[in-house]
Amino acid sequence: MIRNRIHRVIPIVVLAAYGWSQSVAQSPSGCTFRKVQIQTDYTSVYGINNKNAIVGTYNPSSSSQAAFILYNKIVTAIFYPGAAMTSGFGINDNGDIVGAYVLPGIGTPDIGFARVNGKFVSISFPGALSTSATGIDIQGRIVGSYQDSSGVFHGFSYFGGIYTAINYPNEPSTIVSTINNNGVIAGAYLDSSNLEHGFIAQSGQFTRIDYPGAANTIVSQVNGNGVIAGTYYDSSFTTWEGFVVVNGRFQKISDPAASTQTAVNGITDNNVLVGNAGYSGAGFLAMGCVP
Repeated sequence: MIRNRIHRVIPIVVLAAYGWSQSVAQSPSGCTFRKVQIQTDYTSVYGINNKNAIVGTYNPSSSSQAAFILYNKIVTAIFYPGAAMTSGFGINDNGDIVGAYVLPGIGTPDIGFARVNGKFVSISFPGALSTSATGIDIQGRIVGSYQDSSGVFHGFSYFGGIYTAINYPNEPSTIVSTINNNGVIAGAYLDSSNLEHGFIAQSGQFTRIDYPGAANTIVSQVNGNGVIAGTYYDSSFTTWEGFVVVNGRFQKISDPAASTQTAVNGITDNNVLVGNAGYSGAGFLAMGCVP
Protein backbone atom coordinates (compact mmCIF):
# COMPACT_ATOMS: atom_id res chain seq x y z
CA MET A 1 0.00 0.00 0.00
CA ILE A 2 1.42 3.36 -1.04
CA ARG A 3 1.25 6.08 1.58
CA ASN A 4 1.70 9.80 1.24
CA ARG A 5 3.43 11.82 3.92
CA ILE A 6 1.41 11.37 7.12
CA HIS A 7 1.69 13.11 10.47
CA ARG A 8 -0.61 11.70 13.15
CA VAL A 9 -0.79 12.05 16.90
CA ILE A 10 -0.76 8.58 18.46
CA PRO A 11 -1.30 7.52 22.08
CA ILE A 12 1.85 6.21 23.72
CA VAL A 13 2.21 3.65 26.45
CA VAL A 14 5.05 4.39 28.91
CA LEU A 15 5.47 1.69 31.56
CA ALA A 16 7.79 1.72 34.56
CA ALA A 17 10.13 -1.25 34.22
CA TYR A 18 10.98 -3.47 37.01
CA GLY A 19 37.04 2.42 27.39
CA TRP A 20 40.05 1.92 27.63
CA SER A 21 40.34 0.92 31.25
CA GLN A 22 39.91 -2.75 32.01
CA SER A 23 37.85 -2.03 35.14
CA VAL A 24 34.12 -2.61 34.80
CA ALA A 25 31.35 -1.40 37.13
CA GLN A 26 27.73 -2.55 37.29
CA SER A 27 24.73 -0.30 36.69
CA PRO A 28 24.36 2.07 39.67
CA SER A 29 21.44 1.58 42.05
CA GLY A 30 19.87 4.82 40.81
CA CYS A 31 19.66 3.56 37.23
CA THR A 32 15.95 3.62 36.31
CA PHE A 33 14.45 2.08 33.16
CA ARG A 34 11.09 2.87 31.58
CA LYS A 35 9.61 0.90 28.72
CA VAL A 36 8.61 2.88 25.64
CA GLN A 37 5.88 1.39 23.49
CA ILE A 38 3.70 2.98 20.81
CA GLN A 39 0.12 1.75 21.24
CA THR A 40 0.57 -2.00 21.73
CA ASP A 41 2.74 -2.44 18.66
CA TYR A 42 6.29 -3.68 18.45
CA THR A 43 8.53 -0.66 19.12
CA SER A 44 12.27 -0.19 18.58
CA VAL A 45 14.03 2.89 19.99
CA TYR A 46 17.16 3.99 18.15
CA GLY A 47 18.02 7.57 19.02
CA ILE A 48 17.43 10.61 21.23
CA ASN A 49 18.42 14.27 20.96
CA ASN A 50 19.35 16.78 23.65
CA LYS A 51 15.72 17.92 23.94
CA ASN A 52 14.75 14.33 24.84
CA ALA A 53 12.94 13.75 21.53
CA ILE A 54 13.12 10.03 20.70
CA VAL A 55 13.22 8.46 17.25
CA GLY A 56 12.51 4.85 16.38
CA THR A 57 10.35 2.41 14.48
CA TYR A 58 7.02 0.72 15.14
CA ASN A 59 4.36 -1.30 13.32
CA PRO A 60 1.06 0.59 12.92
CA SER A 61 -0.45 -2.59 11.48
CA SER A 62 0.63 -6.12 10.64
CA SER A 63 1.48 -5.02 7.09
CA SER A 64 3.22 -1.65 7.68
CA GLN A 65 6.22 -0.15 9.43
CA ALA A 66 6.68 3.52 10.28
CA ALA A 67 9.28 5.77 11.81
CA PHE A 68 8.20 7.85 14.78
CA ILE A 69 9.23 10.86 16.81
CA LEU A 70 8.21 10.92 20.48
CA TYR A 71 8.39 14.38 22.06
CA ASN A 72 6.52 15.71 25.10
CA LYS A 73 4.42 12.53 25.18
CA ILE A 74 3.19 13.12 21.62
CA VAL A 75 4.07 10.68 18.87
CA THR A 76 4.31 11.63 15.20
CA ALA A 77 4.24 8.75 12.72
CA ILE A 78 6.44 9.25 9.65
CA PHE A 79 6.11 7.40 6.35
CA TYR A 80 8.51 8.05 3.50
CA PRO A 81 6.26 8.88 0.50
CA GLY A 82 5.49 5.74 -1.52
CA ALA A 83 7.47 3.43 0.76
CA ALA A 84 6.28 0.05 1.97
CA MET A 85 8.35 0.36 5.18
CA THR A 86 10.03 3.30 6.91
CA SER A 87 12.56 3.15 9.76
CA GLY A 88 13.83 6.04 11.89
CA PHE A 89 17.39 5.78 13.25
CA GLY A 90 18.74 9.21 14.22
CA ILE A 91 17.52 12.65 15.31
CA ASN A 92 19.31 15.97 15.81
CA ASP A 93 18.51 18.87 18.13
CA ASN A 94 16.42 20.55 15.41
CA GLY A 95 14.12 17.53 15.27
CA ASP A 96 15.39 16.45 11.84
CA ILE A 97 15.56 12.67 11.46
CA VAL A 98 17.33 10.13 9.29
CA GLY A 99 16.57 6.51 8.54
CA ALA A 100 15.84 4.11 5.72
CA TYR A 101 12.87 3.09 3.61
CA VAL A 102 11.94 0.18 1.38
CA LEU A 103 9.80 0.53 -1.71
CA PRO A 104 7.02 -1.99 -2.47
CA GLY A 105 8.15 -5.25 -4.04
CA ILE A 106 10.07 -8.39 -3.21
CA GLY A 107 13.78 -7.96 -2.49
CA THR A 108 13.81 -4.17 -2.81
CA PRO A 109 16.88 -2.61 -1.12
CA ASP A 110 17.11 -0.23 1.80
CA ILE A 111 17.42 3.41 0.75
CA GLY A 112 18.45 6.10 3.21
CA PHE A 113 16.52 9.29 3.84
CA ALA A 114 16.61 12.52 5.77
CA ARG A 115 13.58 14.50 6.86
CA VAL A 116 14.76 18.09 7.38
CA ASN A 117 12.31 20.88 8.21
CA GLY A 118 9.51 18.47 7.32
CA LYS A 119 10.86 17.75 3.82
CA PHE A 120 12.19 14.38 2.68
CA VAL A 121 15.50 13.82 0.89
CA SER A 122 16.55 10.40 -0.40
CA ILE A 123 20.09 9.33 0.58
CA SER A 124 21.81 6.71 -1.59
CA PHE A 125 25.57 6.28 -1.74
CA PRO A 126 26.65 6.24 -5.42
CA GLY A 127 26.83 2.69 -6.79
CA ALA A 128 25.66 1.08 -3.53
CA LEU A 129 23.37 -1.94 -3.32
CA SER A 130 21.70 -0.48 -0.22
CA THR A 131 22.07 2.56 2.03
CA SER A 132 20.93 3.42 5.57
CA ALA A 133 21.26 6.87 7.15
CA THR A 134 21.76 6.53 10.90
CA GLY A 135 22.91 9.88 12.30
CA ILE A 136 22.54 13.63 11.73
CA ASP A 137 24.15 16.50 13.65
CA ILE A 138 22.93 20.03 14.35
CA GLN A 139 24.55 21.32 11.14
CA GLY A 140 22.85 18.70 9.00
CA ARG A 141 25.84 16.43 8.43
CA ILE A 142 24.50 12.93 7.81
CA VAL A 143 26.26 9.61 8.42
CA GLY A 144 25.33 6.01 7.83
CA SER A 145 26.38 2.81 6.12
CA TYR A 146 26.12 1.37 2.63
CA GLN A 147 26.63 -2.01 0.99
CA ASP A 148 28.93 -2.05 -2.04
CA SER A 149 28.51 -4.16 -5.18
CA SER A 150 30.34 -7.06 -3.47
CA GLY A 151 28.02 -6.97 -0.46
CA VAL A 152 30.62 -5.40 1.88
CA PHE A 153 29.51 -2.67 4.29
CA HIS A 154 31.19 0.72 4.59
CA GLY A 155 30.39 3.89 6.47
CA PHE A 156 29.74 7.22 4.82
CA SER A 157 29.06 10.89 5.46
CA TYR A 158 26.88 13.20 3.39
CA PHE A 159 27.00 16.99 3.54
CA GLY A 160 26.48 19.72 0.98
CA GLY A 161 25.56 17.18 -1.67
CA ILE A 162 28.88 15.31 -1.30
CA TYR A 163 29.22 11.66 -0.24
CA THR A 164 32.43 10.54 1.50
CA ALA A 165 33.22 6.91 2.37
CA ILE A 166 34.30 6.15 5.95
CA ASN A 167 36.41 3.04 6.56
CA TYR A 168 38.32 1.98 9.65
CA PRO A 169 41.96 1.85 8.47
CA ASN A 170 43.12 -1.49 7.02
CA GLU A 171 39.96 -3.38 8.01
CA PRO A 172 37.51 -5.07 5.62
CA SER A 173 34.14 -3.69 6.75
CA THR A 174 32.81 -0.67 8.67
CA ILE A 175 29.42 0.50 9.92
CA VAL A 176 28.73 4.00 11.24
CA SER A 177 26.18 4.55 14.00
CA THR A 178 25.97 8.32 14.38
CA ILE A 179 27.72 11.69 14.65
CA ASN A 180 27.52 14.20 17.51
CA ASN A 181 27.52 18.00 17.38
CA ASN A 182 31.31 18.06 17.87
CA GLY A 183 31.86 15.96 14.75
CA VAL A 184 32.69 12.74 16.64
CA ILE A 185 31.61 9.67 14.67
CA ALA A 186 30.79 6.36 16.36
CA GLY A 187 30.48 2.86 14.94
CA ALA A 188 32.09 -0.53 14.58
CA TYR A 189 34.32 -2.44 12.19
CA LEU A 190 34.68 -6.08 11.31
CA ASP A 191 38.18 -7.55 11.41
CA SER A 192 39.61 -10.40 9.33
CA SER A 193 38.38 -12.91 11.96
CA ASN A 194 34.80 -11.61 11.62
CA LEU A 195 34.83 -10.02 15.08
CA GLU A 196 33.35 -6.57 15.66
CA HIS A 197 35.20 -3.79 17.43
CA GLY A 198 33.75 -0.43 18.35
CA PHE A 199 35.38 2.84 17.40
CA ILE A 200 35.13 6.59 17.62
CA ALA A 201 36.62 8.92 15.03
CA GLN A 202 37.17 12.64 14.67
CA SER A 203 39.01 14.54 11.94
CA GLY A 204 40.15 11.25 10.44
CA GLN A 205 41.65 9.93 13.69
CA PHE A 206 40.23 6.55 14.77
CA THR A 207 40.23 5.07 18.28
CA ARG A 208 39.31 1.42 18.86
CA ILE A 209 36.89 0.67 21.72
CA ASP A 210 36.53 -2.89 23.07
CA TYR A 211 34.46 -3.80 26.10
CA PRO A 212 36.76 -5.91 28.34
CA GLY A 213 36.37 -9.63 27.62
CA ALA A 214 33.68 -9.11 24.96
CA ALA A 215 33.44 -11.02 21.70
CA ASN A 216 31.89 -8.09 19.83
CA THR A 217 31.59 -4.38 20.63
CA ILE A 218 29.54 -1.69 18.89
CA VAL A 219 29.73 2.02 19.82
CA SER A 220 26.36 3.69 19.27
CA GLN A 221 27.07 7.29 20.27
CA VAL A 222 29.37 9.75 22.03
CA ASN A 223 27.67 12.66 23.79
CA GLY A 224 28.94 16.23 23.91
CA ASN A 225 30.80 15.55 27.18
CA GLY A 226 32.72 12.60 25.78
CA VAL A 227 30.67 9.81 27.41
CA ILE A 228 30.68 6.80 25.08
CA ALA A 229 27.65 4.50 24.85
CA GLY A 230 27.24 1.15 23.11
CA THR A 231 26.55 -2.58 23.29
CA TYR A 232 28.69 -5.69 23.59
CA TYR A 233 28.29 -9.46 23.20
CA ASP A 234 29.98 -11.73 25.73
CA SER A 235 32.62 -14.28 24.72
CA SER A 236 30.00 -17.02 24.21
CA PHE A 237 27.75 -14.79 22.04
CA THR A 238 24.81 -15.56 24.36
CA THR A 239 24.56 -12.28 26.29
CA TRP A 240 24.29 -8.74 24.96
CA GLU A 241 24.48 -5.80 27.30
CA GLY A 242 24.76 -2.05 27.12
CA PHE A 243 27.69 -0.04 28.41
CA VAL A 244 29.01 3.47 28.85
CA VAL A 245 32.59 4.66 29.14
CA VAL A 246 33.13 7.56 31.56
CA ASN A 247 36.63 8.99 32.01
CA GLY A 248 38.12 5.82 30.55
CA ARG A 249 36.16 3.44 32.79
CA PHE A 250 33.61 0.99 31.42
CA GLN A 251 30.28 0.61 33.15
CA LYS A 252 27.76 -2.10 32.31
CA ILE A 253 24.17 -0.98 31.63
CA SER A 254 21.61 -3.71 32.20
CA ASP A 255 17.85 -3.53 32.69
CA PRO A 256 16.92 -5.96 35.50
CA ALA A 257 13.63 -6.67 33.69
CA ALA A 258 15.55 -8.00 30.67
CA SER A 259 18.50 -9.83 32.14
CA THR A 260 21.37 -10.38 29.66
CA GLN A 261 19.62 -8.48 26.85
CA THR A 262 20.08 -4.70 26.89
CA ALA A 263 21.26 -2.67 23.88
CA VAL A 264 22.10 1.02 24.37
CA ASN A 265 21.46 2.93 21.13
CA GLY A 266 21.67 6.59 22.16
CA ILE A 267 22.74 9.05 24.86
CA THR A 268 22.07 12.76 25.45
CA ASP A 269 24.49 15.33 26.83
CA ASN A 270 22.57 14.93 30.13
CA ASN A 271 23.25 11.17 30.05
CA VAL A 272 19.72 10.00 29.28
CA LEU A 273 20.00 6.60 27.56
CA VAL A 274 17.68 4.92 25.07
CA GLY A 275 17.71 1.51 23.46
CA ASN A 276 16.08 -1.89 23.20
CA ALA A 277 15.97 -4.83 25.58
CA GLY A 278 14.80 -8.41 25.75
CA TYR A 279 11.28 -7.73 26.91
CA SER A 280 8.60 -8.11 24.28
CA GLY A 281 7.72 -5.31 21.90
CA ALA A 282 9.16 -2.22 23.59
CA GLY A 283 12.21 -0.01 23.76
CA PHE A 284 13.43 1.86 26.84
CA LEU A 285 14.52 5.18 28.26
CA ALA A 286 16.92 5.10 31.22
CA MET A 287 18.11 7.77 33.64
CA GLY A 288 20.61 7.84 36.49
CA CYS A 289 22.86 5.23 34.86
CA VAL A 290 25.92 7.44 34.30
CA PRO A 291 27.86 8.52 37.39
